[in-house]
Amino acid sequence: MIIRRCVVLLHLLMLINEVSLQVTVEGVIGGSVVLPCSSKEPQLTTEDITVNWKHHDSLNVYAIIKGKVSVEGQDPKYKNRTESFPEEYRTGNFSLKLNDLQHSDAGKYQCYIIDESTIETVELLIKVPLQVLIVGYVGDSVVLPCSSELNTAEGITVHWRHNDSLKVYDIIKGKVSVEEQDSAYENRTESFPQAYKTGNFSLKLNNLQYNDTGNYMCHITNELLIYSMELLVKG
Repeated sequence: MIIRRCVVLLHLLMLINEVSLQVTVEGVIGGSVVLPCSSKEPQLTTEDITVNWKHHDSLNVYAIIKGKVSVEGQDPKYKNRTESFPEEYRTGNFSLKLNDLQHSDAGKYQCYIIDESTIETVELLIKVPLQVLIVGYVGDSVVLPCSSELNTAEGITVHWRHNDSLKVYDIIKGKVSVEEQDSAYENRTESFPQAYKTGNFSLKLNNLQYNDTGNYMCHITNELLIYSMELLVKG
């Protein structure tokens, strides 16, 4: 019996034609986001429409069974936070709206369109706006906060960016890297390697200058989290 089940499962996996990662979607803590998923079929009947949404390949997020929404078996963490667009099912829109975003919502989502034997994968990145304005003074130093729930430095990759594009500082697989650092920050940045294991990836910016003012983002790639904060430099 066990062998037979394994063979059936293998057969089902072979029938599925997985679509490579289509898009990365960014959401904000407490906000909402739409994870796209669509059918290539021109016109669908209710009987054709069976779709399963999963998180990390295993958590049951949402299901559409023969054209009807089903939350039976839904993981409790998604209760009352998911919705779709039933009026658009027949035109192939099976996108999922996820509300009240949380840290743990970050990651890869799979949309299984059963009758087409396809999987569409969407990566959700969570942005955490820190509700604080950091004020520093020309010539002084400030610490820009960034923390992770991961309790290991091994394999951790963190990118610090200024105004979305300027490369301020990188931690690559637990090691400091300034190879691609913008020259404006040369010899002015440091972190706290001894605290990486406790999830502290804060950045110390020294010898502040007026043009350091702006938005800073700390992107913890392992958790698909981005911490966003504002720095104001005064004279």
